[in-house]
Amino acid sequence: MIKKKIAVFGGTFDPVHIGHYEIVKYLVDNCFVDEVWVLPSYLSPHKDINYISSFKDRVNMLNLMFGSLNNVKINYFEEEYYKLKNDKTYTYEVLDAIKKKYLKFNFSFVIGFDSIKYIRTWHNYKDLLRDNFFYIFDRNDKNINDPNYKQNYIKKLIYDLKIDFDYCIPDYQPTDISSTRIRELFKNYNHNIDVINKYLNKSVIKYILDNKLYGN
Repeated sequence: MIKKKIAVFGGTFDPVHIGHYEIVKYLVDNCFVDEVWVLPSYLSPHKDINYISSFKDRVNMLNLMFGSLNNVKINYFEEEYYKLKNDKTYTYEVLDAIKKKYLKFNFSFVIGFDSIKYIRTWHNYKDLLRDNFFYIFDRNDKNINDPNYKQNYIKKLIYDLKIDFDYCIPDYQPTDISSTRIRELFKNYNHNIDVINKYLNKSVIKYILDNKLYGN
């Protein structure tokens, strides 16, 4: 029996933006996977909880962004896992728990190239790399003069860590924007409205404004 292929796309998504949307749509439209599960972090060990929107608000924005896409699901597993553990959740633990719960699926993990560069700071990062298949996207390819830069970086990482892992670097570059930058733009919303409209779904913008998420 062929297992359904699921790509897990984790992140804070505060807020979800066009770059996230482009990655998800690209994976589904190009038949890399059967479904994408968007997995918002509940309490990220890399973030200050005092500066993160509530899990509910981030989930609501994800549903507004991805609600019209087939084969895309917002998954609340990390919230469930956190409540069982009652402590910060780590990517390796969450992915391992998902794979044990959904044995009939074949999972992969979506990650940014910038995160790969800092993978040594992640909890249990060697097992994370060894035990998962990765789709690696780069939203800010500053090395366009060296088309082999990313491949060579990964090969060196494998050599330095003395481990091997499976990955694919799709020939696709999503829009170069970050959630951090968008939150900054909202501090002066009226001045930055045209830029914000470029990067966010209109329903997400309305939600942010209605709920005053970023001090607008």
